[in-house]
Amino acid sequence: MMMGRVKGFWQHVENGCIYAIESTTFGQVLGGTGPLDADNLLDLDDYEYGSMITVWLKQALAENKLRRINP
Repeated sequence: MMMGRVKGFWQHVENGCIYAIESTTFGQVLGGTGPLDADNLLDLDDYEYGSMITVWLKQALAENKLRRINP
């Protein structure tokens, strides 16, 4: 059974950098990309979500350093 996937923009609360994150519907981070240009955000489906920053994203989320945004 395949879990649903959710994509969203998240902003770092300390430095303002924006990331696109793909996760399961249960909140498990699958991949991400960024930081992104806030003045030129693409559609969430246009990004390539990689695993290179997944560990960092999980830690930042656990420390409440990222907040979901709707640009």
